[in-house]
Amino acid sequence: MNLYQKIKSSLEKYNDCKDLLKEIYGLDLEYAYDAIIVAPSWKPEKIFSEYNAVIQVEKQGPYFCGYKVNVNGKTFGYIQASSCAGNIIDCCLTIGQSKCKKVIFIGAVGALKEDIRLGDIVIPEYSIAGDGGSMYLYESISTDNFRKRIYPDREVSTIIINTAKNINIEVKQKIVYCTDSILCEYMHLEDILSLGSELIEMETASFFRCMDIIEKPGFALLCVSKKCRRHKPLS
Repeated sequence: MNLYQKIKSSLEKYNDCKDLLKEIYGLDLEYAYDAIIVAPSWKPEKIFSEYNAVIQVEKQGPYFCGYKVNVNGKTFGYIQASSCAGNIIDCCLTIGQSKCKKVIFIGAVGALKEDIRLGDIVIPEYSIAGDGGSMYLYESISTDNFRKRIYPDREVSTIIINTAKNINIEVKQKIVYCTDSILCEYMHLEDILSLGSELIEMETASFFRCMDIIEKPGFALLCVSKKCRRHKPLS
């Protein structure tokens, strides 16, 4: 039994629901979405503002919402989730049995280096799991996995960079540190920087680890929305 099956069987032992993707987000396990998009806080109207997209609410909760988006002949499931690793873990693991073709994470990130500009589009070279949630994504909970480097699929990363270049968009690869606390990160910035971190956010380490567990291709696109060392938010 692989790790995902262990997670699933343990959940079902204490929970009668067999289809959390449908029950929580209103998305269909049996539908082969071109991709399911996971986006902390961002609504699809913002992401698809430049496209003639048909956006349908499938199910709305107090701090999340599931949508179906039809655009340019493709159909996407879209989950507007809450931020932080724990929320992304629970969200992504519900996708495990889905017939979707891939999972796309779209999020904001803070810059830790001066050469990174507001509005830059980046993908992680790897993410450092400085969050507590990622430690639950192994057979046993161990601090040995704290600050572990979690890598995306390198082949997919190369495809993203080359595809973007073909439409005159620069996508940069950077080292991302994942934190549990925005408020507390500033007190620990020098320690975080000592690990080679160039960007900081909350979710990509847990996202990539979840993709490994559910065995689905996934990638993360991040937009630089603030410069943490110079107090320059993206207005």
